[in-house]
Amino acid sequence: MRLRLLPREPSFAALFVDVAEQVHAGSVLLGEVLSAPPGQRDAPLAALQDVERAADDRVHLVVRRLTSTFAPPFARRDVHTLAQALDRCLDEMLAAATLAREHRVDGFPPAVVDVVHLLQRLAEITRTAMASVEAADGLAEYWVEVNRLHNRAVGLLLPLRAEALADADLRRAIRVRDVLDHLEAGAGAFERLAHHVEVIALVEP
Repeated sequence: MRLRLLPREPSFAALFVDVAEQVHAGSVLLGEVLSAPPGQRDAPLAALQDVERAADDRVHLVVRRLTSTFAPPFARRDVHTLAQALDRCLDEMLAAATLAREHRVDGFPPAVVDVVHLLQRLAEITRTAMASVEAADGLAEYWVEVNRLHNRAVGLLLPLRAEALADADLRRAIRVRDVLDHLEAGAGAFERLAHHVEVIALVEP
């Protein structure tokens, strides 16, 4: 029997799932930040920052694996782009949470909760999809559903932005708009990620 002297390195799919787990955890913490009163946002934001750093570490591991792997599951450029796209989803959610804390917005419109729930659903289905990303041609339902959820988020955010800018308190209006911008960017990041998966499915044999 041959003994394994070195530990088996995780597959790229396992690394992508690890990053997606952090993205999902970040989406939950984003909800905690936005639902907390202004003076109680520090703890969930700190936890979200820890999650983002953990995701960065896993993305760096993907890049290191690329330099030492002879045959990655698909094109090296696509592996790198996919890892960066996952990280971008979390970056945008962290930016929204950070601005919510820094701006000390007291009470977001109720529909913001619905947007966050959509981001959490996007993170959930992304986490599931990453487990099968090395067979991306079987993930058509994933990128179709991401597109649907993204469109729902945008549909909620357009009137939210108009409502925010109609606020007589201009300073509050701008601060709410800043957070909404990053929520929309987060939804867009999930859609771009799904598009990368679709492209991989189309070009890989």
